[in-house]
Amino acid sequence: MSAFSYTPGDPGLLGVDATVDPKKRDDAEKLILQIIAEVKQAGVTADELMKAKKMSLSHHLDALTTMRGQASDLGSNWLLTRNLSFSRDYLTAVQKVTLDDIRRVAARYLVDQNLTVTSLNPKGSLGAKQEVSKPATVTEIQKFELSNGLRLLVREDPRLPLVSMSAVFRSGLLAETPEINGITRLTARVLLKGTKTRTAEQIANQIEAIGGSISSDAGNNSMSVSVHLMKPDLKAGVDLLADVLLNANFPEKAVAREKEVQIAGVKQEEEQLTTVARNILRQALFTDHPYALRSNGSPESLQRLTQKDLLQFRDRYLVAKNGVISVFGNVNAAEVEQLFERALGAMKPGSLALTNARPPAPITKTEIVESNKEKAQGVIMVGYRGVDMFDKDRYPLELIDEASSDLGSRFFIRIREQMGLAYYVGASQMQGLVPGLFAFYLGTDPQKIEPVKTALLEEIRKLASEGLTQEEVTRAKKKLIGQHQIAMQSNDSFGYQCALDELYGLGFDYYKKLEQDVEAVSMDEIKRVAAKYFRDQPYVLATVRPPERPSVTK
Repeated sequence: MSAFSYTPGDPGLLGVDATVDPKKRDDAEKLILQIIAEVKQAGVTADELMKAKKMSLSHHLDALTTMRGQASDLGSNWLLTRNLSFSRDYLTAVQKVTLDDIRRVAARYLVDQNLTVTSLNPKGSLGAKQEVSKPATVTEIQKFELSNGLRLLVREDPRLPLVSMSAVFRSGLLAETPEINGITRLTARVLLKGTKTRTAEQIANQIEAIGGSISSDAGNNSMSVSVHLMKPDLKAGVDLLADVLLNANFPEKAVAREKEVQIAGVKQEEEQLTTVARNILRQALFTDHPYALRSNGSPESLQRLTQKDLLQFRDRYLVAKNGVISVFGNVNAAEVEQLFERALGAMKPGSLALTNARPPAPITKTEIVESNKEKAQGVIMVGYRGVDMFDKDRYPLELIDEASSDLGSRFFIRIREQMGLAYYVGASQMQGLVPGLFAFYLGTDPQKIEPVKTALLEEIRKLASEGLTQEEVTRAKKKLIGQHQIAMQSNDSFGYQCALDELYGLGFDYYKKLEQDVEAVSMDEIKRVAAKYFRDQPYVLATVRPPERPSVTK
């Protein structure tokens, strides 16, 4: 549930939206309207107003941490108001808003004459009289194996005339070394820049001509190519995907151009304080392991990469037994199997990669690392060694992650709300084919770095000693399961995740276990896991702050 405000030059929009169980839709609407009525009648509290002002300021400052964000701010200010300083003036005005202003504006605008309520509901959920039609049937996921060992997942979903395809292969950061750092992402980029039979322009024109899209990406443990299109164009999409995977020729001009783009991205990362903090934390936490490397690579490693390097990388990792393809949407499974057998049956079998990937060496002592950036903000990250995706401690840690990251978390309430020491605070983790990391992070005023660092470490120690409360666990379970259910509604994200689960060895139907496994996590288990990973364990403390100014004596 969230609220939003859109205020262009003309009359705008204030809204509240929520995603709820259909059975609770009416109750949710009544509660939202009741809260709006209470605001009209009594306004808000001083604490609520102060929180809103801080959040408004924090969100704007976050957007200004990069040159792109600053340029976007200036451009929109000029386009909409012809005042380059409008956003600054707007924030100044926000800080002057009083409790009386809130009551006055609420009484003027939050009235029935201005109200529109919209709702998207499952058929029949509102009990209205309607014609009964036979619902479209979504089948279970079917798994095929082509003659060369390439695995194919198909889910027949006739509800909409759309098809989402994802081809995933083991590779990613885990397959890189410092000498070829960034090669996975560069390979993914250049895959779409030309084949033996199509130029980059022809690839783009052909997919756009059928109203579809094609994209590629790289991660810590994989590389992917995705295609989205309409049902009648399935064969055209399969042919295009196969051509990219089998016949990409990595034109030298495209390689040089994409290297420049990626190097620019590496340099842009230096403007993003949370990325800088994450990079130095991972370097210290993983040292000589591939997970210490940066996903975009370094300018030095990228400059060394050649067309030959990309072709060799493609031939090593884009092979049948190292890949999984998902096709979810309005398709016939038998037809899809035949199409891919014809299109990709010629792909070399190869072998499954990274089966003996080296785990990172354990860290033996706490380490403090720091980077200085000319920014009016500081970032702190505390990173611990985490788990791989097969570990039984995975879900307790994911619940700790969820409970530590929302607006009701103990970190948010104490450090941001009660102490006023942080702009944002939360947790994140990385799970891979080998153990990753678990990190707590926050952004703050550079002048408050020392006290907020003490507060963050104190809250982590309390978490390690006490675990989570029942309320925190219940909220985290609902959020984790809810996010999973929402992701499964989209054939795009659902198919991609099932393909990755199959590729990594979890099984394409791993999603069926998630809700049960999450609900089965006990309070004692969370307390045990919190103690195991955060109590008396060495960690890396990464800080990004402005450089110290030399004192001036007169």
